[in-house]
Amino acid sequence: MNFRVVHEAEASIEFREAVARYEAESEGLGIRFVLEVNRVINAISSHPFFFSKAGRKGRKAQVINWPYTLYFVVNENHNEIKVIAVWHGTRNPADLRRRLR
Repeated sequence: MNFRVVHEAEASIEFREAVARYEAESEGLGIRFVLEVNRVINAISSHPFFFSKAGRKGRKAQVINWPYTLYFVVNENHNEIKVIAVWHGTRNPADLRRRLR
């Protein structure tokens, strides 16, 4: 069973900013990032409980070969995954902890 995936507004903004930054750095790099994030989202949708816990309710999935981690929560009652952050590893973790509550 696949879960439906939705994105919080902050996560969508973080994702778009990362894509734009990578594409500005090198043509096609943003597209490669999109493809890898989509691969991770497909894995989360299929097997959300495979991923490590992050906080009381959250889970996390590393984007392989990129300095980003997707943080998400699972709502089994609604068959839904909510991506709450597309987090670059160098950002302040205090901001992330606030969002994981």
